[in-house]
Amino acid sequence: VSTMPDQALQAFLDHGVVSRSIDSNVAEGESVYGDLEKLGIDWNEVGSQLEVEGVDSFMKSFDSLLNTLQDKANSLKLVTL
Repeated sequence: VSTMPDQALQAFLDHGVVSRSIDSNVAEGESVYGDLEKLGIDWNEVGSQLEVEGVDSFMKSFDSLLNTLQDKANSLKLVTL
């Protein structure tokens, strides 16, 4: 099951670059987080909301996959040999 939208994959193929970036510009990242927190953005709340939304989206996709597989299985049961 892929949860990556086709549009995101196409955008990466068009202009993405594979590189290690997790630990580059850490000071700049910390500065951005600090500036946003000064604006009243609660990162724990943001993280929790993204987690809930991400799990919900995955569950919908997974349920859709299971329903499609069940429909296919049911259609195969109708075939007589």
